[in-house]
Amino acid sequence: MIIIHRLEPRTDGRGKVATLVQHQLSAGEPIPADTVWVDLFEPTRDEQQAAELFAGISLPTPEEMDEIEPSELLYADDGARYMTARVLCLAKTHRPKIANVSFIRKANTFVTVRYDDPKPFQTFAARAQRSGLAGNDAEAVFVGLIDAIVGRAGEILRGSGDSIDALSEGIFELAGHKGRPQTGEYQKTLATLGREGGRISKARESLVSIELMLRFASAGDEPGGEDDEPHGHIGTMLRDISSLETHTEYLLGKVQFLLDTILGLVNLSQNDIIKILSVITVVFTPPTFFASMYGMNFKNIPEYDWSYGYQYGLVLMLLSAILPYVFFRWKKWL
Repeated sequence: MIIIHRLEPRTDGRGKVATLVQHQLSAGEPIPADTVWVDLFEPTRDEQQAAELFAGISLPTPEEMDEIEPSELLYADDGARYMTARVLCLAKTHRPKIANVSFIRKANTFVTVRYDDPKPFQTFAARAQRSGLAGNDAEAVFVGLIDAIVGRAGEILRGSGDSIDALSEGIFELAGHKGRPQTGEYQKTLATLGREGGRISKARESLVSIELMLRFASAGDEPGGEDDEPHGHIGTMLRDISSLETHTEYLLGKVQFLLDTILGLVNLSQNDIIKILSVITVVFTPPTFFASMYGMNFKNIPEYDWSYGYQYGLVLMLLSAILPYVFFRWKKWL
């Protein structure tokens, strides 16, 4: 699928802006000459060739996009800058993932190649079509799209933070609950914490990748020219990313703290169970001893000839069970 975007200048209360006009090409339809952003979503080989011919570039393959070496993901060739970043996708589901997205800039043409559908691509295009862009070239589109991706990561982290705060309150409510929490409650909390921890880790991976890409994109560009505004925005985004990365460290630390707390509560619960079993053992050991003693059936046991020997034996066993229990309560072990 090829989605092309053109810029139409207009004037509003903010001054001169450009509206991003989006159009999905049908099979065999040529790419218009005034296109500034070519978005390739799960492209066929014919669509790749059309984009390569239009922009004068060579598109990376999915295998090349999946490389881990920065030199393979960020490089310049024949006047074009090739950048591949990890973008968070399906972030609000139980199985968020990292999608490889390639960003290619050459002259006034911006090309993206993706095989997943991260939400910022939709939200940015809709917002730029509705409200317009401050710039009127491909650089402004690139900066605006990355800004939307970073903003989306911030939203995900904020949502994860709220979820962790709610979990924290629930965990300590379980700790202060008079009844013993059920194992299922701990399992549910642990599963949620694990999901949020994974989501935060993926968001951090994406932010680190985008930070490297932005530093590469702005390397060697001189400020003060026509592109000074986009590059100034890149500097702002780099500071935002740094703040978000610090926030991810805080959130991951909180997740680890809550995991340790749950494991501590589980240990306390297990200790309570062991304590109860120990008390039961101690309480019933003396009655068992006396019952065994009087069950030996020796003829010279004097209690056998007592009128109330049976009752005496029952009372003795009862007292031997009550006295240890009273002692434990007095020592505040129960």
